[in-house]
Amino acid sequence: MKYFLSGLIAIGLSIAAAPSFAADARNVSVVNETGYAIKFLGFNAPDDGLDEWDNELDKVLHNQASTYVEFDEDDEGCVWNIRVDWQNYDESVLWKNVNLCKFNVLRLRYDPGTKTTSFIAE
Repeated sequence: MKYFLSGLIAIGLSIAAAPSFAADARNVSVVNETGYAIKFLGFNAPDDGLDEWDNELDKVLHNQASTYVEFDEDDEGCVWNIRVDWQNYDESVLWKNVNLCKFNVLRLRYDPGTKTTSFIAE
């Protein structure tokens, strides 16, 4: 019985000391509030250059829809470039050096008066 209790205490201490597995600080929900459909959403590290992109979308991201972007352990750093391509237009929007560790939600907005796309970070 003495060894059994010692074993339980050891297991309890190892569980308490184990690191918690929280979501990666860079993971972000992207909400499309632009009024237009998005066909491409990409993130890349500033050191990767602007030619290497992977599309994070499985399907078109329609207006008022959202998607959750998860980063891998192999991805390093908080600062990333973000690119958006529109479904019916041959234009892209690029934001450089965005610190993803400072927010959880990225709301994409488009102002037709100034013809600029921006984001609000929450």
